[in-house]
Amino acid sequence: MSGDLAGVREVWAGRSTARGTWAQVELLYLVVISILVLVVPALGSVGGLLARPDVLPLLLAPAAPTVAVLAVAVAAAGAVLVGGTRGPALLDPFLTTTLAGSALRRRTVLSRPAARALLVPLGAGLLTAAVVGTVLLESGVASGAELAALLVAANGTGLLLGLCWLAGELLAPAARPLLALGVLALGLVLALPGQAGPAALIPGPAPAGAVPWPWALGIAAAGLLAAVTGWALLDRLRGAVLLEQSLRWDAARTSADTGDLAGAAAGFRSPPRAGRRLPAVGPGPLALLYARRDAVAWLRSPGRSALGAIGVIAGAALLTAGTTLVTGPAAVIAVLLGTLSAWLGSGPFVDGLRHAVHTLGAPALFGQSAPVQALLHLIAPTPLMLLLAAAGSVPIALLDPRPLEHLAPALLLALLLVPARLRDAAKGPMPLALTVPLPTAQGDASVLPLLAWQSDALLLALVTGGALVLAAGLGLPAALAAAALIGALLALMTALRLRALRA
Repeated sequence: MSGDLAGVREVWAGRSTARGTWAQVELLYLVVISILVLVVPALGSVGGLLARPDVLPLLLAPAAPTVAVLAVAVAAAGAVLVGGTRGPALLDPFLTTTLAGSALRRRTVLSRPAARALLVPLGAGLLTAAVVGTVLLESGVASGAELAALLVAANGTGLLLGLCWLAGELLAPAARPLLALGVLALGLVLALPGQAGPAALIPGPAPAGAVPWPWALGIAAAGLLAAVTGWALLDRLRGAVLLEQSLRWDAARTSADTGDLAGAAAGFRSPPRAGRRLPAVGPGPLALLYARRDAVAWLRSPGRSALGAIGVIAGAALLTAGTTLVTGPAAVIAVLLGTLSAWLGSGPFVDGLRHAVHTLGAPALFGQSAPVQALLHLIAPTPLMLLLAAAGSVPIALLDPRPLEHLAPALLLALLLVPARLRDAAKGPMPLALTVPLPTAQGDASVLPLLAWQSDALLLALVTGGALVLAAGLGLPAALAAAALIGALLALMTALRLRALRA
């Protein structure tokens, strides 16, 4: 078997775009030099920038270690769910059919792509630990030994996250949510206050010699065991799952290369499986009928709807925390992350708006034109977004004596995200003028207009969240006036886009 794979590798290495041995050595040298010359000084600069009086209390708060452990548990549960859509062990469709579907052992064929994918959780964990540790080291709170222990533990954590990712690819659809819930429950147990656990790895004021090396080395050893276990589990991956994910990823990559990021994201939406017998059509007024259709669509994709609801709730909580509990860079990060989370979470609830735009120009089979359908599809997601935003923002705002003003940004953002999604759905094809090269002294800058066009909806959402937070600082009337102005602009831009599509 190894001889067969050696022959395949020989043929693969003979392709025109293959890197030779010296090219690979040069690439490795470039990566190492870039880390030493660019990444390490950048970490020092970030540490010095964030070592501020308004940031350090957040990292040194008694609840910070517990929050860190819970964040890792949430990331592990998310990795399990993501593995069902795009796992770490993935090849191109041709190689999946010819190699993974052959008599070769799957671990032999899939080891390299799985190892490359493992760099994602490893890099994310190490980068996060390095930033936090550098901030505490620059402020004189942590020692070099504590930073080293944190990096060792982050390495093991990244390997454990990689195993969770692979488990999501390996398990059946019904078992993935159970494993995700189990991982969350384990995280809750390990994050319980008052016990010596992984939370002790977060550096902070501690007696000399209290570096938690046993926990750090234990997590690192568990990570190595997870890597070995994952390598053995590669043989148990199902060929149908490998081919399905490979085809989906290849189609999404093709759509992204052509500039259709929305189409690339749509390729990862799983078809509805639950609630097939729920009636989407029934008697009643037209407005309630459209609301019922949207609600049934949400129930038919419970996992996607649940993730969207969690995203909106978490985004509202972060946005409210950014206006009440923190200041400085932490507030800016909280507002940006909260707006991003709310925007992403709103996606599952606006499929009706997308459908209404897609019917533009088609015969009105049910008696409603596309603009009327879009207005009717606004009825259900708007109150739902408000309820979800209130669920995330009210508990945070109650910690401040002025809850009404601090609730305004999250609630108004949730209200504006629905028409913003309608504007995004009416975007239309990419203008060909954006593909014209833009020669500059630094090279071709044509990618910048392309990125701006692709991410205009997200950028507009971020600007909206920031504007609402700034307006709320001037009072509730200012926030309401800003929301009314932004809503009018969204309505105008949507009408112009619909007119352009109709033409």
